[in-house]
Amino acid sequence: MVTIVPINEEERASIINGLKSSVPATKLITLKKIVDLTVLRPESLQYMEMTDKMAIQRIVSGIERIMEYDIDEVLKREASIALEKLKVTLGSKFVQNLFYCQNCNGVVDIGWENCANCGASLAEMGFAETKPCPNCNKHTSENWNNCAHCGFQLIKEEDKIQKCSGCKREVDPTWMVCPYCGTRLKVSKK
Repeated sequence: MVTIVPINEEERASIINGLKSSVPATKLITLKKIVDLTVLRPESLQYMEMTDKMAIQRIVSGIERIMEYDIDEVLKREASIALEKLKVTLGSKFVQNLFYCQNCNGVVDIGWENCANCGASLAEMGFAETKPCPNCNKHTSENWNNCAHCGFQLIKEEDKIQKCSGCKREVDPTWMVCPYCGTRLKVSKK
């Protein structure tokens, strides 16, 4: 059993403010601290991701800002290392976008009926990256097997199995090229 030592408010503020700092040494120390957290206390970052998605989003945005706008190549390199380590630590949750209430701008989960902050109904809000459930017409996520609202099966078992577009044989989702016929399965990122 792993004992989780949560990242406290002071530590969280220190990381977020350190990424915004105009002093390169402060940014570098902050990036090193993030890398250390991913190695020494990954469960603390995972816990923060579950309890305070906004803080994780701010940390990710701060790292991305350094990678994109900073002129110091050392900082850019360290930022890319920190972001990669953070991606590995947070896993698939990392790629999910946050949804915001259009009434109060609070973070919401599309599986909810109402905003936990202001009580506004999420059914009347439009979220670009969601699609409606064919059964209840409420917001769903593309990675859901069943609708969180009504339980309708969104992905059938046969839809989960990836097949090559060329030879129609089953392929591993991580493959770039079909080993059976040579058809390109994914476009490589450059």
